[in-house]
Amino acid sequence: MKTLIFISLIVISLFSASCTEKIGGNADLQTIDFVVLKSDWVEYGILGTPGYGFAVDLIMPELTDNVIQNGMVSLYIKSGESWTPVPVYIYHDGYQGGYIYALKRGLFSIEYYESDQQTIRPETQTFRLVVVQPI
Repeated sequence: MKTLIFISLIVISLFSASCTEKIGGNADLQTIDFVVLKSDWVEYGILGTPGYGFAVDLIMPELTDNVIQNGMVSLYIKSGESWTPVPVYIYHDGYQGGYIYALKRGLFSIEYYESDQQTIRPETQTFRLVVVQPI
């Protein structure tokens, strides 16, 4: 019986060792703080219809193909003295507003919409973009 237990433990340990994967590597982490002025927001759509809101397109050479395919990008909006991750939804009386973002190589877009399709141009906002590029 002891031999059977011993053989079982050896088989389990060999199987476990062959299934482990070592993860390693390095990454370059960049944080980019920037301000979007109230006047920078561009109106999209038709007032009172779905899709009406504001957006801003920013040139970001840090957004390489390597970042998009293998890295990570996160956006934060400054709220008081802290940073809130985007997407973020703000609840008003009877409707909500929210910031979302999209990216492609070299271009980063931030959009703001309100659920009542009466979106008001956002005020000046401070954002932080965190880019993790594998190296």
